[in-house]
Amino acid sequence: MIELNGLRVKYPDGTIALDNVTFSIEDGESAALVGANGAGKTTLMLALVGVLPIDAGSITIDGLFHDKNAINEIRRRVGMVFQNPDDQLFMPMVRDDIAFGPRNYGADEETVQRITDDTLSELGICHLKDRSSLKLSSGEKRLAAIAAVLALEPSALLLDEPTAFLDPKARRNLIGILNRLGHSKLIATHDLHFAKEVTTRAILLKEGKIFADGEPEKLFYDVKLMDACSMEAVKRSR
Repeated sequence: MIELNGLRVKYPDGTIALDNVTFSIEDGESAALVGANGAGKTTLMLALVGVLPIDAGSITIDGLFHDKNAINEIRRRVGMVFQNPDDQLFMPMVRDDIAFGPRNYGADEETVQRITDDTLSELGICHLKDRSSLKLSSGEKRLAAIAAVLALEPSALLLDEPTAFLDPKARRNLIGILNRLGHSKLIATHDLHFAKEVTTRAILLKEGKIFADGEPEKLFYDVKLMDACSMEAVKRSR
């Protein structure tokens, strides 16, 4: 479970990026984090994994209090997939990227190889294991980045704009994979149609504060609500 209570994040110049953000993500729950550019979506995720410091409030992950003493364990339990896969893939081959996390945390080589093979198989990308990420398509890079995070066996996943750079086929494949994964998921996205297919809850951010929290089917079609968040509502099909 992910719990945020009164979270505030302030940038070095004094700008308050997140203010009094409170919500929880239950085990196995999949929620969309929605808002216009600058609303605080990525900032919230970076705070969750300790990249940005917390100015006030608290974060608890699986009952573990989020502080500097627990940050390594927090990063094992909450895996973040960045918007640009190139920010995560840096090893010579895909299998090396997947093996990096478990190996870095001290797993023996037999365990590293088992986790690598299992993760490749789970995502259906065994054929990519000996490929360089430089030679992959955007969809393949996205799956390789997800695999590198899953190899740490986290309880929750954070995904920042996961459909960015994807063609329709790769997007559809990603939807199927995310719906198969039983992890708690918080997904920052502008793609509301995608969010409807992979989440059961939407948290709308506006200027660093929670503006609405509810079912995607209700919020995304609310023209006044979405317009107030500087976003375009989903049009109902006739």
